[in-house]
Amino acid sequence: MKGQFMRVLASKLLPLGRIQMEKSTVERLDVDELLQLALQASKENRNEQSITYLKRALDLKPREGRLHYMLAAEHAQMGLYDRAAEEMAKAVELDPSLVTAYFQLGLLHLTSGRVAQAESAWRPLDKLGPDHFLHLFKTGMLHLARDEFKECKSCLERGIKANNFNEALNVDMRRVLHDVQERLGKPQPGAAAGAEPIIRPSIRPSGRAVLSAYRENRGDDEGDKKKKK
Repeated sequence: MKGQFMRVLASKLLPLGRIQMEKSTVERLDVDELLQLALQASKENRNEQSITYLKRALDLKPREGRLHYMLAAEHAQMGLYDRAAEEMAKAVELDPSLVTAYFQLGLLHLTSGRVAQAESAWRPLDKLGPDHFLHLFKTGMLHLARDEFKECKSCLERGIKANNFNEALNVDMRRVLHDVQERLGKPQPGAAAGAEPIIRPSIRPSGRAVLSAYRENRGDDEGDKKKKK
């Protein structure tokens, strides 16, 4: 009986000890280590663990834009879109070089029906030039908000072709393009009462696209710098 009691007690205490050990380990890590762990956890769909690492990193460095960007990605992955928008806005405020964050922030606003805020969030993308894939994507989405489907289709197709950096984002844009192509074969939304709006929550940015954009954002920036030279 005593042996059975000790085994039950051990089964209760071991997880607690493991949690305390993990907490102690996390507290000894620096920001870069925590960020890498967060990226790995997210890649393995361990969103809760990723958020834990990111919040600890933000305790150490609260004005680090890339951490807010990553946290926004995790919130988007969980479907917490308003919270994701708040974190993404903080990310670009702290680090304007995160150009993909501007696009994701605008898309979060647009799919929540905040068209004016989307336009405002996307304004910095004008500096990239009309042939940059992010500029083409944001222009296409604004055409979509005005039910200008042909113009939207053209911009999205050109953006997908120009985007050799972030395939996950192309996947999101292809989903939008599919909806647009279907709508082009049907009467215009205004022609029938109660027509379903094409901009809806199903085309919100996926967390995976945001994360992929973060991982490859430095590559985008380097490409932009070379173009400017």
